Amino acid sequence: MKRFFLFVAVMAAAISCGQRSQTADPDVFSLQGKTDTLLFNQVPFEWKVTPRYDYSKVFTAKLFLCQAEFNGDFLGKYKVRDNGGKTVYLTIDQAYELIKGMDQITLGIPKIVYLVGWQYNGHDSKYPAFFEGNEAVKRPEDEDAMQSIRWLMEAAKEYNTTVSLHINMFDAFDDSPLFEKYKEADVLAKNEDGTLMHSEWGYKVCYPAEWEKGLAQERIDRLCSLLPIAEAGTIHVDAFHQTAPVPFIDKDGEYKVKMVSPVSPGHKYTAEQDMEARANIVKYFDSKGIDVTTEGVWNMDIGDITEGYFPMYFHFNSEEMSLSLTASQANGVNCGTRAFGSNINTEPAFKDAESTEAGFEEFKKGFCQKSLVYQYLNTFGRKALIKDENDNSIGVFEDGVRTLYDDEEETTSVAKDGIILVADGDVFLPAVWLGNENIVAFSENGCTSRTWTLPAGVTLPRNAKAWTISQDGRTGFTDFKIKGRQVTLTLAPGQMVLIAGK
Repeated sequence: MKRFFLFVAVMAAAISCGQRSQTADPDVFSLQGKTDTLLFNQVPFEWKVTPRYDYSKVFTAKLFLCQAEFNGDFLGKYKVRDNGGKTVYLTIDQAYELIKGMDQITLGIPKIVYLVGWQYNGHDSKYPAFFEGNEAVKRPEDEDAMQSIRWLMEAAKEYNTTVSLHINMFDAFDDSPLFEKYKEADVLAKNEDGTLMHSEWGYKVCYPAEWEKGLAQERIDRLCSLLPIAEAGTIHVDAFHQTAPVPFIDKDGEYKVKMVSPVSPGHKYTAEQDMEARANIVKYFDSKGIDVTTEGVWNMDIGDITEGYFPMYFHFNSEEMSLSLTASQANGVNCGTRAFGSNINTEPAFKDAESTEAGFEEFKKGFCQKSLVYQYLNTFGRKALIKDENDNSIGVFEDGVRTLYDDEEETTSVAKDGIILVADGDVFLPAVWLGNENIVAFSENGCTSRTWTLPAGVTLPRNAKAWTISQDGRTGFTDFKIKGRQVTLTLAPGQMVLIAGK
């Protein structure tokens, strides 16, 4: 049972898919029970790097190519090395086809795609090295996988897409081409007794030791000489942790993980030195014209809330940052403060799909219900977040924009000036990157003769044209009518339509 109400009696009919009345009440959403209001308060902010992209206006995604398999050689569960097996989810050719289809569905929005599992045997293979491609994903006509990756990085540009890499600067496996070199150089994290520290994923690189001996710079330089990362201008550094996750078996025989900081007790560096070395790594990428995006806000910070090193976090679950920084200063894909919007996580949409067709349907739905909403909300200043005791929340924005996040249903509704734009799986929003003479309509369950009101700032002439949108392109759509500022249309379940005046 829903724990909130769409305000005003006439909105009760909004659950159906027929023609709906609209209300002029800007506070169309209401929470039930005890609430807490948190005001947005912009803190002083300064970039420590020079972002090449405004990630609040770019669609960012991962594509999972391949997973390296392992046997669990540490404590019978945790990875030390590859076992030679691998699971291929996408080849380079298949990734190219997905990028083309994604560009159709996203209506040409600028996109960044990071390839996961592009190297050696796949994801989490052979770190700290990342200098060879995964032959299992290469194109048949290419000499090696690196040639295939270079081809994809170039070919994707035609589809408004920048392709770059998902890498790891922290993990080290004992079958890596660099393992003995790093061991001899004494840059692998150690316990207090001087033994190498095991972690959930192999061993760990001691950031300050690697930086001081020039080895971090050396591997970054080598990667950039092999692939046009500087031209892409962005890279995703996974698991860029400030603490090391060290597993152990407790007295009851259960697996536990303790977080160790500083990362290498045996080296006697401080946590502050770990942080400084990570900042130096980010700044070194920046000196080459490359943004560093990272996995999550938690445990990956460099400094305080105003750090200014990471222009995008894949898992952006910091309420404090959402209420203190603008969307262009801090944003991400899986956003914890969902009343301020979130993005579809493309990686599982395709990786877990039963078929490519099913993956595109899931992607289209998520793009319309999440990413399209996020792009729209990012154009308005944030004013407040209202939360209730059941984890439902209302986002309050400038210019009369309100959102309602239902924690039980995991859905976000949107209204502007009291006019509903997103609710019950249906969406009626402009694609802001296309200008102010367009509307995207989407219906999860389908609707018949549903009437929407155009939000302020959006105009459509009576002779506007419309198309059904899919991964295969656009087909003409005529089942709509424009009268003044109202648009009436009928949609099939899962149908996405673009109506445009230009």
